[in-house]
Amino acid sequence: MPRDFSLESALALCAGAACVLTLATVSADAAETSAARVLRDCPACPEMVVIPAGEFMMGSEFAESGHPDEKPRHKVVIAKAFALSRTEVTFDQWAACVAEGKCREPSDDDLGRGDRPVINVTWQEARDFAAWLSAKTGQRYRLPTEAEWEYAARGGTATPWFWGTAESSFGSHLACEYANTHDETGKEAHPMYVWSNHPCADGFPETAPTGRFKPNAFGLHDMLGNVREWVLDCHKPGYEGAPTDGSAVDAEACEKRIVRGGAWIDGASTTRAAYRHPEKPDSATYQIGVRLLREM
Repeated sequence: MPRDFSLESALALCAGAACVLTLATVSADAAETSAARVLRDCPACPEMVVIPAGEFMMGSEFAESGHPDEKPRHKVVIAKAFALSRTEVTFDQWAACVAEGKCREPSDDDLGRGDRPVINVTWQEARDFAAWLSAKTGQRYRLPTEAEWEYAARGGTATPWFWGTAESSFGSHLACEYANTHDETGKEAHPMYVWSNHPCADGFPETAPTGRFKPNAFGLHDMLGNVREWVLDCHKPGYEGAPTDGSAVDAEACEKRIVRGGAWIDGASTTRAAYRHPEKPDSATYQIGVRLLREM
């Protein structure tokens, strides 16, 4: 985040909104940042981090991944600042919508509730939660587009993971400082998961309470790992003809939407910033959760 993005700038963006603006210090390990600007529109609302406008290269090079779904790598310009929830939406936050009769209460599959990420919600249910927050606050909440999500996840980096490049064929040992992914802890608890794991131990064999790991340079926690996150876009194989302005790919008949970020069960290759996975919009699983965008 640019150092000239001041508190006054954040207050100006928040002007006229019924929001409470606070400051949350970004980890010293999140390079070239001063502080994350965080706002919250109501006591039950998620904390939202202001993400500045900018540009980035979306997708991956062949050396990172040979998967054609992540290509061609292309420049995307995010012309306007937005706010993204600091963590994934939690069961506690979702419960406020349930209490008002606007959301279904999902199962936690015995992985834990409270401040753990909500799971077992469909794409439409994620949008319904955003619509409830919008009506409650007078602000516009929605799912992020795929480009907005990747821009925020990278936090100004171009490496496969925002904490750096791989230090082994299975990914960096630093993963356990920044993300809840398939690692030595998960391998010991679930020996049937035979795919590659990060060579470290984070202490969480399944989902972790949100915000327990170090943030990226934008002050966002759990962008990679913990649970996969619905985005707005309809899945289209590859990026030929993809928008370059950060807008969503949509279609009248959309068989699959996209989830991003990987989950606690995912290894190094599927928790990269560029990794994308198509899911049927009515899928509700223990791997998929929600992170919301608030328009500024």
